[in-house]
Amino acid sequence: MIRLMYDFFEHGRRRHLAEKTLKDYEVFLRAFFGFLKEAYPEITEITDVTRAIITAYEKHLLTRKDSRGKVMGRIRRKRYLCGLRLFFLYLQREEKVFKNPTANLALPRERKTIIKDVLTPEEMEKLLKTCAGETLKALRDRAMLELLYSTGMRADELCHLEAKDLDYDELVVLIRKGKCGTERVVPFGKTARYWIERYLKQGRPLINTGASDLVFTTMGGRQLTPVTLGRIVKEYAHKAGIEKNVTTHTFRHSCATHLLKGKADIRYVQKQLGHRSIATTEKYLKIEITDLKEVHERCHPREQEEW
Repeated sequence: MIRLMYDFFEHGRRRHLAEKTLKDYEVFLRAFFGFLKEAYPEITEITDVTRAIITAYEKHLLTRKDSRGKVMGRIRRKRYLCGLRLFFLYLQREEKVFKNPTANLALPRERKTIIKDVLTPEEMEKLLKTCAGETLKALRDRAMLELLYSTGMRADELCHLEAKDLDYDELVVLIRKGKCGTERVVPFGKTARYWIERYLKQGRPLINTGASDLVFTTMGGRQLTPVTLGRIVKEYAHKAGIEKNVTTHTFRHSCATHLLKGKADIRYVQKQLGHRSIATTEKYLKIEITDLKEVHERCHPREQEEW
């Protein structure tokens, strides 16, 4: 079973799946193998796994607790089962199993939630202006946050950005290491270009001594991580007095929301964010509907009358 799991990973690499995704799949599959070893020690071949065993595993996940003693949530259960289903689908296609025991497996439904903690344009401007001063850190941070907001790129995408990926004449950036290894080209604004060029001339040469092609690094010249970037974002949100839960993804959400409010076509926003499915982008339309309902209640003449 372990050999088949690694064959599955090699298949995933050929399809350009991210190593982080494959590591997640390994966690999911090892959890299932551990369950088999404990509950069904007589099972030694993957072909012996039946639908009844998969059903028992579903029930097991309902009561499984993490290291903090918390029961696994709905979304995480769905990810475990999705990984298992993809594994068996691969085995079926490679004719390693005669029948797929996860066929027609009903996955836990995710609650449809409205994206929260999107910053208003005024809040975003206030946050960006807290990156003030002529220090190296301030120059680097302002350039990073301006680019995050302008492009809506993911934190990991920004951390892997190289100088050659920026085209200042066309005002576009090539994102080489997007989700699932995909590439895309997205525009960025003149304001972001101003701060990036200023940082590259005045700040980067003193931080990055030329050992790396990365645009943004730590102050010591090492590769920046999404965790470090998240701390920087929270630092400036706190300085700006913003009480919302601001993360790197808040910049992404805010970029998408502000584009839609500016009447951008949803297909354009989908390409800007690198969403593979339009359904993912449509989540931002719910924010628009919420705003519209508030405006309707506040401004429509019939809402102002007393009954």
